[in-house]
Amino acid sequence: MKYVGLLLSSIFVFLIVLTNLYCNSVTLDIKHIKDYVLEANIILEDVLEKEEKITEKKGEYISRLMTLKKGMENSKTSFLVKDFKEYKVKSIENLIYSLSEEKNKDEYIKEVYKYNELSGKELDKLINKQFIKRTYLSTNTYT
Repeated sequence: MKYVGLLLSSIFVFLIVLTNLYCNSVTLDIKHIKDYVLEANIILEDVLEKEEKITEKKGEYISRLMTLKKGMENSKTSFLVKDFKEYKVKSIENLIYSLSEEKNKDEYIKEVYKYNELSGKELDKLINKQFIKRTYLSTNTYT
């Protein structure tokens, strides 16, 4: 009977270790791309609030966004955050299109918001809200 208790406690500890590895992997992957996401959000804010400034430096903003997109695509992350990263890349692509084209600018901005929302939902799927509440793990600051 004592071996059954030892087996059950070993399985329990193994599951806790796996859960911690999963959360650490997701957190580290998000840390790898958080700077790109923050910079893209700053540029999006500039696009929405400061149109005069954007028209003067449109080429600079587009080159910054291209650099962000390339950097995010080349960042080494695990398969766990693949969808999150893809949504963020699509968001950056649509932001580039909104800057480069004048006709469909509002449509591209809507696409940016759509992909940002999808990436937020993907992040919520990766780390359960209840787990965040229990462990005080705050990864929503990266979105």
